[in-house]
Amino acid sequence: ALLLLAPLSVASLLLAPTAARALDIGRVATSQGTILALSGTFVDGDASRVLTALTREPIMEVQLNSPGGNMKAGLDVGMTLRAQQVATRVAGGRECASACFFAFLGGVLRSVDPSGKLGVHMHSAASSDAYVGKLREILGARQFSIDDRIRLIVLLNEQMSARATGMIAAYVVRMGVAIEVFDPLFATPHFDIHWLTRQEMRQFNVVNVVG
Repeated sequence: ALLLLAPLSVASLLLAPTAARALDIGRVATSQGTILALSGTFVDGDASRVLTALTREPIMEVQLNSPGGNMKAGLDVGMTLRAQQVATRVAGGRECASACFFAFLGGVLRSVDPSGKLGVHMHSAASSDAYVGKLREILGARQFSIDDRIRLIVLLNEQMSARATGMIAAYVVRMGVAIEVFDPLFATPHFDIHWLTRQEMRQFNVVNVVG
């Protein structure tokens, strides 16, 4: 019999390194209202900080500028934004990619300025200490043959990938985005970025406000 793997949640496998800096949360006062600006890297726990910022005063819109980070944190922030019924925007000259893309989808109204960029790619657990630790545990199980250890790694990868994909799919559908967005998302390796064209943004209902 193969070694029984200790259960690990998808969230723990998708955590970014603990040394990562939390998301920067700023405010910009305008004549139309207050803008909440989210920038930097998404890490676990950011959603609660964003919720605190959103409930402190009325927010006109949330602007995002981030290369990504922890995918689960991006989903959590997106769910928080949707619960608060706020608008999201990528301003001109700004970029929102990877985990930031999922946070952006949380907006009830979503817009990207002409020179703003929105990017997607395949998720990865390569930076997860929990995932690397589990692989190390399997590789160190010398009581099993090399073939059995390889099978365990395949099983771990399949389980993590299936659960993470299901999590993403449920979220994207809930946010009202077409599942066709999976084509560029899953076709683009984690070390690369597919920048959505204006046509793709509209076609997939990623943006629902024409600027």
